[in-house]
Amino acid sequence: MIKLNILIFLFLFLVFKFSYATNIVVVNIEELINTNKSYINILNEIEISQKKYHKSFEIKEMKIEEIYNEIENTKFILDDNERIQLIDDYNLQLEELNKLVNDFNLHYKNEIIFLKNSILKEIIVLLEIYAKDNQIDLIMDSNNYLIASNSINITNFIENKLSQINLNLGYKDFEQN
Repeated sequence: MIKLNILIFLFLFLVFKFSYATNIVVVNIEELINTNKSYINILNEIEISQKKYHKSFEIKEMKIEEIYNEIENTKFILDDNERIQLIDDYNLQLEELNKLVNDFNLHYKNEIIFLKNSILKEIIVLLEIYAKDNQIDLIMDSNNYLIASNSINITNFIENKLSQINLNLGYKDFEQN
């Protein structure tokens, strides 16, 4: 009798559970962002903008290297005060260049994060509309599960919708800071 009750309970439980199944889909957020045409175009613009600064950094680096070479070549000729002055000048210029390069890298890193977040906001709006229209209970990023059927992957659908949106992406150039 107990076995029969357990079987009936399991049967009812499974029937009840599957009658209220959760609708789940997955989407590859990273792919949507990285393959977005507006995002790719703005990254190309940023890369072009960065090249002029790279040349400037190289020129400053060469000047610092000249100071270093002067220190090395004159270490036996100069007195201690003059040598210390050259070393201090070298260290100061090297520190300034390092700070400038770090600020440059941080600036563009933050700009790219801002761009990705702007696209992510649009993706979330599209996902909310899709979930509402298709009675979806759960949307997961494709990086948060191990195995799933391709039939629940809506990345291509969202990518098509995202490509129809005119994203006004922009960035601040480094020199404007």
